[in-house]
Amino acid sequence: MKKSIYVLIVLMCVFSVSLNSCSKDDDGDITTLDGKYTLVMDGTTVASGETEEVGMVGNAISLSLGEDFGFIVAGVPETVGDEAEIGAQGSGVSVSITGKNLLKSGDDEMYFSISGTVKRTSSSKITFEGTCTEFGSTMVHTFSGSAESAAYKII
Repeated sequence: MKKSIYVLIVLMCVFSVSLNSCSKDDDGDITTLDGKYTLVMDGTTVASGETEEVGMVGNAISLSLGEDFGFIVAGVPETVGDEAEIGAQGSGVSVSITGKNLLKSGDDEMYFSISGTVKRTSSSKITFEGTCTEFGSTMVHTFSGSAESAAYKII
């Protein structure tokens, strides 16, 4: 008898948990924050527009457009008007750019910053400029750009 009562209680608990787990969540609509971007390399605009693929972790931001284009800016200043130097010893500030056929090479491309600056121009906008090299190459390119999203206000 004790065993059947115990089994009955366990089954009722499982049933109760499954009913609560499967009920409809009332979270409402998920808020998405779009982003605007511009990227100029060697004096030519290689990407600009809007996207929903905006990310942020700590003081690093990312923005992408599928597999066609993306960049990560690490070491974004927290205060509006502040500027951080890319490549300064111990700064942790860098810009990485990836994309397909950005400089018309016909291939996937990946560039890493050498020097330059990252500036927070407003609570939601970050600008950057400097020099970079393509992965596996010694050729130096110039780059500049901006990323803007309400998501960046959290930094």
